[in-house]
Amino acid sequence: MKTCVFITGTNAVGKSALAWELITRYGGVDRITNDKGSSCTSRLAEVVEEGLRYSDTIFCEGSFLHSFGLNLSNALFKAERQLVVNLYCDPQTIWQRLTARSNGKYGSGKRRFDLIIKKQKQTMLSARKWQSIGVPVLQINTAEVSIDEEVRMIQQALNMEER
Repeated sequence: MKTCVFITGTNAVGKSALAWELITRYGGVDRITNDKGSSCTSRLAEVVEEGLRYSDTIFCEGSFLHSFGLNLSNALFKAERQLVVNLYCDPQTIWQRLTARSNGKYGSGKRRFDLIIKKQKQTMLSARKWQSIGVPVLQINTAEVSIDEEVRMIQQALNMEER
């Protein structure tokens, strides 16, 4: 059964670390750019469709996946089965992770602490919307769970759905 998994969450919640672990093991999509080189979701559906031709499961990760919209829905429903993995953590952990990065806590745009906390609330609302239309959502607090445990939780969620 063809499966599409979205890994959602804001910066500094461990989304990229999990995505790279899954992509390394299974393949997937980390970043999609448009013809101008900018990140976008407008091409996501075609990339998911292409990926599912070669793989039974595709993992998609990106900061644009923190929302709920037509581009994302079109991509997610290219597969017969869907799973949204929403990563989150407490503000203190986000702050610590940001300050450990080379650009630090005072970075601009996506590295601004106040915006990240606001977007984390948006990811939770989007997860609720996905659930409301019948998409399974796995919520993971990355401050309390290792990457290996996150992978096991995702594998378990996918296996449970197959039964």
